[in-house]
Amino acid sequence: MIKKSDATEKIILAIDGFNKQQAISLLESCPNIKWIKVGLELFSREGPEVIKIFKEMNKKVFLDLKFHDIPNTMQSACFEIAQLGVDIISLHAMSGSKALKASKEATIEGAQKVNVEYPLVIGVTVLTSFSQKEFIEELIPTSSIEESVMRFAMVSNKAGLDGCVCSPWEAKKLRLAFGPNFQLITPGIRLDDDNRNDQSRIMSPNKAISNGASKIVIGRSITQSLNPHKVFDQICNQLS
Repeated sequence: MIKKSDATEKIILAIDGFNKQQAISLLESCPNIKWIKVGLELFSREGPEVIKIFKEMNKKVFLDLKFHDIPNTMQSACFEIAQLGVDIISLHAMSGSKALKASKEATIEGAQKVNVEYPLVIGVTVLTSFSQKEFIEELIPTSSIEESVMRFAMVSNKAGLDGCVCSPWEAKKLRLAFGPNFQLITPGIRLDDDNRNDQSRIMSPNKAISNGASKIVIGRSITQSLNPHKVFDQICNQLS
């Protein structure tokens, strides 16, 4: 078990689907939330300026844009993104070690240019929306999800990244393989009475943390509830 104050550091609130004002209103109503995830939808709608607003609200930002391109493009993108002062950024591990290593180095250089702390850089392994059946039929017929997640986590670690994104199903084995300092960020978190929505490999908050997750990403369970502050507080209490 962990302290309640530490539990708030374990939860990253996904606020995709909101516009800028909706996100601000939600965060103002839930002052205990420390971490938020800004994904493609919100970033595409509002642009980099929204990051500045969230940082002024004293929030830590996981910018989850999942860069996946040739090394030079990813390197340049990470150099620019690091200057926004975000706290975590994500790259697709499938981009390969050359792109991942160059991106990590560029992230440090970009942060140093504007004198901000450089963000953690984590590799996305296999999206939690994939079921085993879909993965084998549509992506890699010769490998299970678990095997592929381990392979992409190894690529991320070897390239010098700070951790990876995985489902809570794979977190236990990755924690054993890479030790306590390798960040494991797990989406696919659902409360007992939640709808699965577009996720396949899901797990409860408590179980995910027990499996070794560093942080859990929760969205609709909180944002679509009638009382987001109450639900967030309940999850913190469960974790502590």
